[in-house]
Amino acid sequence: MPDKPTWYGRIPDALQAMETMENPWVDRQALQTLLGVGRRRAQQLMQPLASQVIGRNLLVGRDRLREFLVATAAGQAAGLDHQRRLRFAYQLHQWARTPRLPVEAPARIIHQQLASLPSGIELAPRQITITFTTSHEAMEKMLALALAISNDLDGFEEATKSA
Repeated sequence: MPDKPTWYGRIPDALQAMETMENPWVDRQALQTLLGVGRRRAQQLMQPLASQVIGRNLLVGRDRLREFLVATAAGQAAGLDHQRRLRFAYQLHQWARTPRLPVEAPARIIHQQLASLPSGIELAPRQITITFTTSHEAMEKMLALALAISNDLDGFEEATKSA
């Protein structure tokens, strides 16, 4: 069995220091100081525990971090794995709730070119006009336009740039 990481021995001091913290959130830099670990290890420890993200910075609730450190000090190494699994389950739940693409790309528009856009799509300097009769038709035309733009970005810029 591998040795425990050196930061395990710093857990009691970290717990004591956390009691004096006023902020209910712990960021990476604070965790580095508390446990005496480097940037990368602090990020690895925070990843499964993070409950807030501000920009690219993870934040862990002080109580949640305390629970994790107490469990780790008690020899419950599975705590981190359990947290990772909970986060993964939450992410799967979020993905399941994410709506799917509401319109499929018909085969005829996969290789759409600007020169052969469907009728009802007009490109002019600083203007795009799309006319349609149903919402599904609107989605198909917008998708055709997006595919045509991705196939010929220079042509799109030329067609829509102001004079």
